[in-house]
Amino acid sequence: MNKLRALTTFLIKRELVLPEQLDSFTDQVNLELIWKPDVAGLHMGDMRYRAVIIMERFADHPGRLMALVGSWLASNDPDRDEDLAAPAFAIEMLDQDLADVEITLEFVEPQYLAEDPAGEIEAFGATWSFIPFDLWIAEQGEVATHGA
Repeated sequence: MNKLRALTTFLIKRELVLPEQLDSFTDQVNLELIWKPDVAGLHMGDMRYRAVIIMERFADHPGRLMALVGSWLASNDPDRDEDLAAPAFAIEMLDQDLADVEITLEFVEPQYLAEDPAGEIEAFGATWSFIPFDLWIAEQGEVATHGA
């Protein structure tokens, strides 16, 4: 749930509310099993979850909050699946200047295993360990042949 953790840290640093007025948690966590060999081991599956961020006594402009969340997603989750719902903002006005805000988002995070003789996970005749993994995808490349 690295994406939720990173987005929460990002919003806390923007000082939209005091840190104790911001809470985040996950809901509806599911795992789609894939079991596909990959660059650094085995792509076990994709964890899909609903993330909820709650801000109490928010006194800033909602448009700023929406722009910050949108810009974070564009920079940190650029390959979002098209089937993920758009972020939802529920704003409950407490008075003329303060509101409680609930942001709901969906995230998908791949889960990887690395072959490890001392690993605790057994699959496909081998033992594996769970590893944090960031997949780096080449955006440019060059193919060279001998003599050309």
